[in-house]
Amino acid sequence: MFNKIMDKVDVTKYSYKKLMLVPSTVLIVAIVILSANYLISGKPLDYGMELEGGTTAYIQNVTLDPKPLENALQKYFNDSEITVRKSGPQYRVEAPASVDSVELKNFILSKYPEAKVSTQYMGPTLGSDLRKQAVKALIYAFIGMAIVVFIVFRVPYPTIAVVLSAFADIVVTAALMSLLNIKLSLGTIAALLMMIGYSVDSDILLTTRLLKRRGEIDDKIRNAMGTGLTMTFTTISAMIVLFIVTENTPILRDMAAVLTLGLFIDIMNTWMFNAGLLKWYLLKESSKKKLRVRRR
Repeated sequence: MFNKIMDKVDVTKYSYKKLMLVPSTVLIVAIVILSANYLISGKPLDYGMELEGGTTAYIQNVTLDPKPLENALQKYFNDSEITVRKSGPQYRVEAPASVDSVELKNFILSKYPEAKVSTQYMGPTLGSDLRKQAVKALIYAFIGMAIVVFIVFRVPYPTIAVVLSAFADIVVTAALMSLLNIKLSLGTIAALLMMIGYSVDSDILLTTRLLKRRGEIDDKIRNAMGTGLTMTFTTISAMIVLFIVTENTPILRDMAAVLTLGLFIDIMNTWMFNAGLLKWYLLKESSKKKLRVRRR
């Protein structure tokens, strides 16, 4: 059965140049989406409370329907960014910094007098500092990954291919987060950092098989693809289960969603773009060797 599946998704049946156009086009569209968001709102993605700043209210000792309360809060404060979600045994209300925390608490108590409400405020300055630290973490992760890959292979083109694939994974996943209204938070940033690791795993597997093993290029790609897809779909299965069972834990649910999306994107970027780029490089190197032999 697995062999039949592999036969259907075998990328070596198609022109590697045409296959590379698909992830390249998707990447361009993703960049356009994030750029448009930045021009419209000043940020490529909506930020979570930790990065934006604002008030978080925790509601306990009551059972309620989050959606009607969310609509009532948005209408009263005239702010569509207020959200209400169930978080374990309690309910979590997130409101931007423009919403007064005392007024927010009083409004909730007016609706549910028997509720126990506590609030936590985070200033925009602290949120801005956390955003800067998150950006630094992503940059340092990319630099460290590129250095390690270059040390392992010591060839510029494979290193560039791995870095481009990881970059595309992050950018396209971020664009999907924007379309699906998944906010950038400390949890989803952690998921994006994990995506770099997952991306590098599959890319290094592919690059190692192509550069350090003998045989036909297409055979080596198919062999690496069988191992790589097994690894990736195992992780995707675990992330889907995590997404299902963490309905009342928003942070874990968002992390699982981001990782699932990112892993599917990584399949496209690794086995269509990176494999195509490496095949082009190896064919080019092979032509150079044949030309040198003829000149001798």
